[in-house]
Amino acid sequence: MRTSRARWAATVVMTTALAGVLSGGLTGCAAAGLPGGASGATGGAHGETTGASDETTSDPTEEELLEESLDQMAGAACVDWMRFADPAEAASAAGAVLLGTVVERDGTAELYGVEAHRWLFDVEQVLERPDSEVPGWEPPEELAISAGERISVVSTPETCGGRDSAYPAGDPLEPDTNAGPLIVLLSGSTEDGSTESEVGFQLITPFQGVVPPEDDGALPAEWPDNP
Repeated sequence: MRTSRARWAATVVMTTALAGVLSGGLTGCAAAGLPGGASGATGGAHGETTGASDETTSDPTEEELLEESLDQMAGAACVDWMRFADPAEAASAAGAVLLGTVVERDGTAELYGVEAHRWLFDVEQVLERPDSEVPGWEPPEELAISAGERISVVSTPETCGGRDSAYPAGDPLEPDTNAGPLIVLLSGSTEDGSTESEVGFQLITPFQGVVPPEDDGALPAEWPDNP
């Protein structure tokens, strides 16, 4: 199955993170919440006893660090998402570029080990995908979506925040914060390695999968202030 350039460029760093534990600690977004030592330690020498309780404390072993880190990450991946220079570049990597309106929530879907929001979306117009300016780039297969359809779209989670933090900056498909017509850039890939269930249509990235249209409904030339 061919996948979008965004998905091809999204590097899952779970393996790297686990390797970091074994070499002395995690780095980057996977480092949150790493244990710094045993509870009640006074910062003294290895095996030093506390004055109050006379308990012996010691630094956790590599195996204990790994086990606790796995529990904290709880199966959630950490993805390094590609950033597109402008909406046209992102649209050229999408399976579909749609103008329409978010209707309401439609449950959830597990994506990258995170419980992601699923939304119903009314398609007003299927926009033409721009040609890519990257030499030799083959665009993904165009998704079979028509104007007038109501489709289900999964809002791709940011990841790196654990299972309980899918959208630290807010869900870009939330109609309370993004009311009115929107342009969504979709991927149709359903195989991210985190679940055996089908995900269906999803935003190509958490940060650049939604963009406000121009007054005439066209794709804008630039991203808004904070894409």
